[in-house]
Amino acid sequence: MKMPSLVRHLFAPLLLALLLIPQPLRAQDAADPAELARWIQEMKASPRGPFERIRWFCKDGAILPPGPYACAQHGGGIQHGELNERARSLQAAGYAVGTVLAALDPVAIASAASRPGLKGILLERWLVAADDGWVLRQARHYRGAFQVEDEQAAAQAILLELARQGVQGRDLLLLRQAALLLPRPTERDTLPRIHDLSTSLAELDPTFAPLRNKIHAMPDAGDAERVRAHARARQATEPEFEALAQAIDSVFGPRDLGGALHQTAAALGRHPLAARLRQWAKSWPTITTAEGRLAASAVLLVELREGLATLGPRQRLAVLDLGIDVENEAFTASLELLRGQPQAAPARRLTWLGQLGDVLYGTGLLTARERQEIRHSLARLGDSSVTLGTYRRELRTLDRVPHWAGRELTVHFGEAIERLAVLEPKARQFIPDRLRSSPLLVYSALLDGLLREANAQAGIEHSIFGQAIGSGLRSLNPGLARGVLRLAPAAPRPEDIALLPATTEELPPVAGILTREEGNALSHVQILAGNLGIPNVVVDATLLPLLQAHEGQRVLLAVSPGGRVLLAEDGPEWEARLAGEVRAPERLQADLTRLDLAQRDPIPLERLRAEDAGRVAGPKAAKLGELKALYPEAVAEGVVLPFGAFRALLDQPMPDTGRSVFDWMRDEYRRLADLPSPQREAEASALRERLRGWIESADPGPALRTALRDAMTRVFGDADRVAVFVRSDTNVEDLPGFTGAGLNLTLPNVVGFEAILQAIRRVWASPFTERAFAWRQMRMEHPEHVYVSVLLQRAVPVEKSGVMLTMDPETGDLGQYRVAASEGVGGAVAGEGAEEWLLDAVTGKARLLAEASATTRRVLPPSGGIELRPVAGGGVLQPAELEALRRLGNQLPERFPLRDAEGHPLPADVEFGFIEGRLALFQIRPYQQSREARRNRFLLDLDRPLREREGQKVHLGGPP
Repeated sequence: MKMPSLVRHLFAPLLLALLLIPQPLRAQDAADPAELARWIQEMKASPRGPFERIRWFCKDGAILPPGPYACAQHGGGIQHGELNERARSLQAAGYAVGTVLAALDPVAIASAASRPGLKGILLERWLVAADDGWVLRQARHYRGAFQVEDEQAAAQAILLELARQGVQGRDLLLLRQAALLLPRPTERDTLPRIHDLSTSLAELDPTFAPLRNKIHAMPDAGDAERVRAHARARQATEPEFEALAQAIDSVFGPRDLGGALHQTAAALGRHPLAARLRQWAKSWPTITTAEGRLAASAVLLVELREGLATLGPRQRLAVLDLGIDVENEAFTASLELLRGQPQAAPARRLTWLGQLGDVLYGTGLLTARERQEIRHSLARLGDSSVTLGTYRRELRTLDRVPHWAGRELTVHFGEAIERLAVLEPKARQFIPDRLRSSPLLVYSALLDGLLREANAQAGIEHSIFGQAIGSGLRSLNPGLARGVLRLAPAAPRPEDIALLPATTEELPPVAGILTREEGNALSHVQILAGNLGIPNVVVDATLLPLLQAHEGQRVLLAVSPGGRVLLAEDGPEWEARLAGEVRAPERLQADLTRLDLAQRDPIPLERLRAEDAGRVAGPKAAKLGELKALYPEAVAEGVVLPFGAFRALLDQPMPDTGRSVFDWMRDEYRRLADLPSPQREAEASALRERLRGWIESADPGPALRTALRDAMTRVFGDADRVAVFVRSDTNVEDLPGFTGAGLNLTLPNVVGFEAILQAIRRVWASPFTERAFAWRQMRMEHPEHVYVSVLLQRAVPVEKSGVMLTMDPETGDLGQYRVAASEGVGGAVAGEGAEEWLLDAVTGKARLLAEASATTRRVLPPSGGIELRPVAGGGVLQPAELEALRRLGNQLPERFPLRDAEGHPLPADVEFGFIEGRLALFQIRPYQQSREARRNRFLLDLDRPLREREGQKVHLGGPP
């Protein structure tokens, strides 16, 4: 077993057209992901990897064969590998492969415009390190492909440019990851490097995998000797084993942090931070306990982060390197505490959690506001005693920290990961690996112990396939489902319990949802899932190995109203315990008795009221008309095409049938109902395609055209230049067992009368898309009676937008409002990583639940449509805007009461925006959670111990 060296060959992919190479010969190949994935696999086995040959690249553009001083007459140059045709095709398709850093322009590569490419470079460097060389697996010793000194010099130049451009906010995390992944003249031994080396060794030597797993789960100083013993037992002489052992020795052994502090202080010259570092250097040798080292490391890392902004680029890099050493100190000290004092009083362990929160902030994995939320949560607990309910609630807040840290990495690397994962699925392990190779590993272990103890006191615990789980699971929707566990299915099926990278707005019907990235709790899909009783759980990346062993098996997923999670293998033993508690979804019944299909002319929005819902228009337009009467300045004017206009369209003849479209559709539905399942599904798909095609091309007739133009002119002032949102609104939504959230088509910022007419036709056709039909018509007794009204509402170019729910969906507390918002228009509803808040309805105090992680915002150009632009960053909602939302939420129960079929009050789901600080309202609908999920006997039994013990006292200062 010959293992090529991993130590100095962590070279990443090329981006843009910065290398002087010819264009690929077959651009069409680049569009075929399966073909590109095959090329990547073949590069791993090729002696030259992604390279064709070695060449000199001269400054005047000349490309010459190898030879001494070949570029001497061409202004100088560098020698490195020339990419082969396939690697060039991959680059042309936007994939970064085989980068020679020395060939890049440091200023260009570090610029904002090239940041996506830089992140791709860092991602491939990680793959090369963690996947036994990746595309360089056999090419790492291809002589001349890389010049180590040139690569290190180029890396340093890139880091200086990154440091020069700033370290405020989230920029620090990118700079820090670049410092850890790019080749440096003095390579630091860090936990990420230990992870990379151990992972790569396990890829090459499967017998090393158990020790790799141990190192990743809970490393210690003894792992160095374990690595050496493994190498001796295997009679392996490769340097990688000793490199890993030495890295472990370096991280866990004694270190001269005082010397590093003095050295960094010298690099800072007369800067005030230098004096502080000298003080730290004097006091550090006196800090001898693990508890003291953790506390000191936390304070120092905060000081280093907050001092970076006032330094020059080279000074910033010196402080950054010092921070890496201090992070190692924090990690080993906290690990020593975790191992040595696992039964320390909860108050002490909560203190350690707070200090690790400061460490994570100092390393860029948390924002300043997230750090502040940790401090607030710990302050609410104090150090004496609290009720069990309060204790568990605050621990759940602290349990958000791994999700927050994952989001910060997603901000930078999410797009690059998802793009590359199409060709190389291992790319998706980048974020979990970076999280596990940080102090978050110890934070999560400490928190898991506290949660286990709290759950034991409450008489409950999470369970995944028989294993008790304290942290890493957070429920979004209660429910009970039996189905097939699928990990990242390309096309989820109704019987699937699907693990998804994120809960996307295009999710088809599924039995249960496990999400690796929450998105936000108020997206359309989350609201729809809650309404239908589809269980949904956020799963921490560290728990994925527990799921992978059960992929394809039938499982049971139970999520209680109190948030308890049970995931188990399904089987006959569950039949008696469930006793029919897993029920089929309720059938949808549209109230046809209220329909007024005779009204066909457009209606000004301001004339509609809530009681018109289901009569002439859908609830969206009807309730928005009522809202406009109450808040005329906040609701933009609009025009509504009633149900009757859609029904009139269906009265036109269907070609080649001799019947109207409506009669033909009704007869086809009845015919399909009698067919066997496979044939029914195929013919139903054909029916939907034909209906959509006909509706989208149908002419609504001159009478409607004239009436619509006249109505738009009266309401908007003109019909040709106004920009409107064209929104679908059916008679089958906001029902007791079905909201329809997110199923209706909205076409944003449509400009021009003919474009608006075409948008109306698309909206009319939207109930017949496969996804909308699967969620809605498949549950109807008479699916032909879906009627569509269309709302044309003037486009409002809001700067930020989102959703407010006048309750906390996790607890059902009506005194707490949940808010999710993003920059730009259409915020939060699509499931992107929005900023989330919990607002106290009485005091107005706001708790940050999640920072926004979306990297782009949607804006409305004057020509129509949507443009994506980079977010401004720095937070979305301001205190005055949160207060405006709180006041609105407090007014709604009296001014706009929403009730269920039995007359009980319901919370409101409000879509809003802000433009120059002014509130704009776009929608209000009742928020209805599944009655079945909230009343399910099996789920309620899971929560029984918690209900009985929630008021018990937890003494934080005593033994756990």
